[in-house]
Amino acid sequence: MSTVAQQLAEWICSVRYEDIPERVLEKTRYQTLSVIASMHAGADTNAGQAVLRAATKWRKPGPCTVIPTGQQMALHEAVMVNSAFSMALDYDDYLYMGHTGHSAVLGAWAICEEERLSTRELITAQVIANEIGGRVGASAVLGPQNGQAWSFIHAVEGAALASRLYGLSVEQTAHAIAIAMYQPTFTLWPGFMGPTSKVLTAAGPTITGIQAAQFAREGLTGAPEIFEHPRKGFWKFFTFVPLPKMLTGLGESWVSDTLAYKKYPGCAYIDTTMDALFDVLGQYHERHDRALGAADVKSIDVTASLLSVEMDNLSAEHVDESQPLSPVNINFSIGFNVAIGILGGAHTGAQMSQDFLDANDKEIRRLSAMTKLHHDWEMTTRVAGAFDKVLGRSSVLGQLSARELVRVARGYQSELGGRKKNSADFGALIRRHGGDLLRQVRELPRRMSRVRARAADNGGADLGGVDFSKFEMTFPARVTIETKSGESFTARKDVPLGVSARKDYRETVEQKFRTETAAQLGETQVENALTRLRRFEDERLQELTKYFCQP
Repeated sequence: MSTVAQQLAEWICSVRYEDIPERVLEKTRYQTLSVIASMHAGADTNAGQAVLRAATKWRKPGPCTVIPTGQQMALHEAVMVNSAFSMALDYDDYLYMGHTGHSAVLGAWAICEEERLSTRELITAQVIANEIGGRVGASAVLGPQNGQAWSFIHAVEGAALASRLYGLSVEQTAHAIAIAMYQPTFTLWPGFMGPTSKVLTAAGPTITGIQAAQFAREGLTGAPEIFEHPRKGFWKFFTFVPLPKMLTGLGESWVSDTLAYKKYPGCAYIDTTMDALFDVLGQYHERHDRALGAADVKSIDVTASLLSVEMDNLSAEHVDESQPLSPVNINFSIGFNVAIGILGGAHTGAQMSQDFLDANDKEIRRLSAMTKLHHDWEMTTRVAGAFDKVLGRSSVLGQLSARELVRVARGYQSELGGRKKNSADFGALIRRHGGDLLRQVRELPRRMSRVRARAADNGGADLGGVDFSKFEMTFPARVTIETKSGESFTARKDVPLGVSARKDYRETVEQKFRTETAAQLGETQVENALTRLRRFEDERLQELTKYFCQP
C-alpha cells in the first residue's frame, strides 16, 4: 500500500490543466490578485522593508521579480521578500484549511519566472499547491496550531509546486514532499502575535519546500512514511488526533472552491466584525448625515463565535501599554480593529500604516478599551454547522471515536486552558443547548458503531464526494454601538465579504486591488493589470509581471 507522500505525488504529477474546473481557475486568478494587493499594502511596512534590505545585501541577482518594487533577485531571495510583503498585514486569502496563497502564488510565480514557464503552467501549479496545502492543514486541524500558525503547509506546498514545475517523476516528488516535511516548522505564538518576526512565517517554509524539490531532482531521498509513521511521524507530533482521510478526493473535490479573500488587513476572524461595524457606521451616517466620531461613542459591544474570542484572548497576551501599536500586534485584536475602523472610516492598508497608528495611538487604545467582546454559543454552533453541512460523514467529528474525542479535548485544554481575557461561558452552553448536548451524548454509541462499520469496510470518510463549492466560510459577529446621545445601532454579519461562495467576491477583490495599488501604479496601469489578470493564461508572465510593479 502506498504511503501518504506517494499518494500525493501521484496526483501532483498526473493532474492536467484541462482537469481543473473553470470555476476553480477563476477563483485561483482572484487569489493571485488578492495576494498582489496585499504585497502592495505590505511593502512599505517596517517589517517588509527590513526583509528587503537584508535580501538586497545578500547580493544574489537573478530573474525573479520583487513585487511591487520591480527589483530582480535570485529565486530564493525573491520568494523570501515577496512572501514577507504578502504576510506583513495579514491581508491574505484562506481556504479549507490553510492560508495557502503566500506560497501557492509566490512560489509558483518565482519558479515560472526563473524557468521561463507559461502562465498556464503557473496556475496549474498554484492550484496543486492550494489543494495539497489545504488538505495537509485539514489533516492536522485537531492539533496545537491553527490557521496561519500551520506554517508547515508552505513547505509541502513549495515541494508540490516545485516538483510539478521542474517536471519531477512521481518517485522524486514523493521524496521532495518527504524532505520538505522532515523538519516541519512549529510556529511559536510569542513570535507570531507581537513582533515583526511574523512576516517570515511562510517565507522560510516555502523556500524549504522548493529546495526539497531541487534536492530530490538531484537524487536526495526522504522517508516515504514521514506523515503516518506511528511513533515519530509528522502527525504524531503535530496533531492530537490525525485525520488522514482529509487527504483524499484529489481531482474529485476541490478545496480551492472555498477560497476567501480578505477585505480587511487582519485575522480572518475579524472580518464579519468589521463588516458589521461598517454597517453600523453607515446607519449612523444615514441618520445624521455625518460620520460617527470617536467622541460620540458611549459603548461598543461585539458578540462573536469561539474562534474570534480565542483569537482575541491570544492577542491580548502580546501587547501592553508599554509597547507601541504596530501592524502586527493589532492584527488579532477585536478592540483595536474596531477602534481603527471608527477612527479611519475604513480599514485598509492606509489605516494599518505606522504613521496612522502613531498619530491615533491614544484614541485607538481608548476605543479599544471601551469595546467589550462576548461569546455566543449559537454563533459557535453556526460555525461548526457550516462545516458539517457540506462535509457530512466526512466532517471532522464524524471521523472520531469517543476515545479520540477525549484526547482532543485534553489537548485543547492543555494548549488553550487557563485564565483568559474573555470567557467562553460554558454555563450559557448548558442553559441554551443542554438538550442538544444530551442528545449528542446519547447518540455516541450509535455513531461509534457506524465508525467501526466504516473502518471494517476499509472506507471511512472520503472527500471525493464533497462539493466544496457549496461551502460558506461562516464566522458570525454582531456589533452594537451606543452613543452618548442615547441612540443604539446594531448589525450582524455571518458570512464575510470576500468569500468566494458569494456572488460579489470578484468585485470585493478588484476593489481591494484598486485601493492598495492606486498610489503606486496609477489608475490606467491598475485597470490594465485587472484586464490582463482576468485573461491570465493568455498572457506572457514576463509582460504580466510589469503591470503589477511600479513604473
